[in-house]
Amino acid sequence: MSRINKKVAFFIVFLILVIIAGLFVKTPVDTETQVNDELKVGDMYIQFEDGISDSEVQTILESYNLTMNYSIKYNIDHVADKYYIMLDKDNWDIRRELSQKMKEEKRDWIISSPSQVIRKGDYHVFTVSEQAVQDENFLEILDKYDIQVKKFTWCYIRFEKPDGSRYWIPEKDAIRIKSELEKNENIFSIYLDYRY
Repeated sequence: MSRINKKVAFFIVFLILVIIAGLFVKTPVDTETQVNDELKVGDMYIQFEDGISDSEVQTILESYNLTMNYSIKYNIDHVADKYYIMLDKDNWDIRRELSQKMKEEKRDWIISSPSQVIRKGDYHVFTVSEQAVQDENFLEILDKYDIQVKKFTWCYIRFEKPDGSRYWIPEKDAIRIKSELEKNENIFSIYLDYRY
């Protein structure tokens, strides 16, 4: 073999070995990137019934054994949905009268979209607008049926590290906690606040 043929043969063998090595050598995988793609929940907003105290809220949360650190802000008022009425599921008269009066006066007293109506046993919980609470016609209809306007008690839960800095929990854990808490009769709904 000539010298050039030996160099070409050596080069071809070298390339074949590099290709074979490339097939069997595993490159490191960046596992941190995979964890960062997971949805994270940093906070929860919990909508309690009217009149629940701070100590009752703490007792409820402690009974569900939340294993992570968190802080609570009780009865926050910067949320949009503040007021509600509870109507028996069979009480169509008041619903019809409210609906007719809202159309006549072109008012939005209650939010009655299916996603906004909460079912609690035999009752439906309707969110009431702030303008309705001050509207004489709305209040007269409620008086006629002996229905009271109540105010939601909103609590803000913030997940924290032991040093008090912000933290997050995986979405699957937050959904599990939400499902457990929603079984409590004092809780109307829970909203998860995601961190991106």
